[in-house]
Amino acid sequence: MSSADLSVSGGRILLNGELRSLTLGITDGTVSHLVEDDTDLAAEETLALDGEVVLPGLVDGHVHFREPGYTEKEGIESGTAAAAAGGVTTIVEMPNTIPPVLDTERLEEKEKLFAEKSRIDFALFGAITDENVGTGDISALAEAGVTAFKTFMATSFGPLLMDDKGELFEAFEEVAATGLPLYIHAEDEEYLDLFRERARDEHGTDIAAFFSSRPPIAETTAVSDVLDIVDETGTETVIAHTTTAKALDRVATAREDGLPVHAEVTPYHLVFDEAALRQIGTRGLGTPPARDAANREALWERLRADEVHLVGSDHAPHLLEEKNRAPLEAAPGMPQLETALPSLLDAVASGKLTFGEIGKLYAERPARLHGLYPRKGSLQIGADADFVVVRPDEKWSVDADAFESSGSYSPFDGKTLRGNIYRTYQRGKLIAEEMNTLVQPGQGRQLTPE
Repeated sequence: MSSADLSVSGGRILLNGELRSLTLGITDGTVSHLVEDDTDLAAEETLALDGEVVLPGLVDGHVHFREPGYTEKEGIESGTAAAAAGGVTTIVEMPNTIPPVLDTERLEEKEKLFAEKSRIDFALFGAITDENVGTGDISALAEAGVTAFKTFMATSFGPLLMDDKGELFEAFEEVAATGLPLYIHAEDEEYLDLFRERARDEHGTDIAAFFSSRPPIAETTAVSDVLDIVDETGTETVIAHTTTAKALDRVATAREDGLPVHAEVTPYHLVFDEAALRQIGTRGLGTPPARDAANREALWERLRADEVHLVGSDHAPHLLEEKNRAPLEAAPGMPQLETALPSLLDAVASGKLTFGEIGKLYAERPARLHGLYPRKGSLQIGADADFVVVRPDEKWSVDADAFESSGSYSPFDGKTLRGNIYRTYQRGKLIAEEMNTLVQPGQGRQLTPE
């Protein structure tokens, strides 16, 4: 008789994009068995489910934990607790902390912090700015184990900005030589300079100033510039937090032409539009902004057409006092890890999304992009036994005060969602139950491209 350390039965397991009634066996932290539910699988521990859905542990390739430099906003301990509560078992953390991860010395400093404090498995980005282009630091960071790079074409938050297109082109060339992907915040800084001043003159401190200060043309122009650079350099590129249907269309055309480019969309931009955020106020503002309702529906249409390639939370908490400033001074970003999966489950309940699409966009593809698949992002035999058990029909109301994140606010606060997270497991060990994190700091392992 086969045996395992843990057996999970009675649920529907997402495997190769389909929900299947299988028993999952876990031995030594990896998936060792996938057998029909009526197969006798002996195990030291059993988890008997009642029709719940078992998804691969989510892989979030876009999170900001603010450590070092901004720990009052979010530290590694609280950020990874939020991830575990939200069903995310692997994160790839962004590099725009103080100091930013521009060289291997700074990478080693961050690796030590994560080794001591992370509750879940992690990988790290390298940063790109004019300080390290042409220095050899980009190739050194790749050799040291970062899974991707990140740069910004526009001011958002943090010390990174690459608004010189000549230097940006050189950066793309250097990243291409590493074979790793480059994530880019694509907004045109020159347009933002113009529209920010216009917004201040026309709207003053009204919340309308925020939306008019970062119009769609700032994104679409920047995306077109990026696609031209990708065409010349061949750099695998992710357009981070894409917000406009027009930008997605340009990416889709580029992919048809063979360019290695991917569009990432956040659950936040799929749920909220400008009208809703005007009512919520500055606590709900992020960059690039959410657009109008017609554009939000168009994002869903592109997602269903497989023209959205990745989902990332863009988890980016700030102090509440920084959010409560005038719209043009409010810090952009918010806690997202504990609402990302639930908002996607709610979309499944309303027929806008499937469980297979959640697994593809928020687990498998990010894992592949960062060189972590099939160890992460799947529940096939031999994969790490990272999984999240969800109750798709359970209704609940978001309470930001109960977040594991240090950020106790959210545009989702008070919103009723259908679909809740029951349990999160890493390598077969329970790390969160009913969105309360159980695992201690220092349990996460660092991941590098395989």
